[in-house]
Amino acid sequence: MKFSSIHFIGCGALLCAGAAVAQDVAKVSPGTSKVLVENQYVRVIQATFKPGAKEGVHTHPAAWYYVTKPGKLKVSYTNGKVEMWVPKNGESAWMDGEEAHSAENVGTTVLQYLMVEVKSAPTKTPN
Repeated sequence: MKFSSIHFIGCGALLCAGAAVAQDVAKVSPGTSKVLVENQYVRVIQATFKPGAKEGVHTHPAAWYYVTKPGKLKVSYTNGKVEMWVPKNGESAWMDGEEAHSAENVGTTVLQYLMVEVKSAPTKTPN
């Protein structure tokens, strides 16, 4: 999942300043992102986008996602790149950390997915 043109230099400077600091999607967009589990190893987020729902600018660490309700999401990066993500029900994949972006459900159905963000994980050593 890969999560807009800027017409005023002042707005561009503000966006760049915000992009330099990682924005937590659960804090930026509590209306779409619900933390289900969090510990020192992972954080599991349920993202639910009703038609027209938007998320503010945020980033993601490396994660695995699983789509529970398909839909159509417009992902706008702070560098101006725009992508459409149209996942299928049951789609899942690993994703590397993502740069700053915002998202909007431009479809007509609720889009929902689970995301397991990786913080760290212990490594067992042979006995």
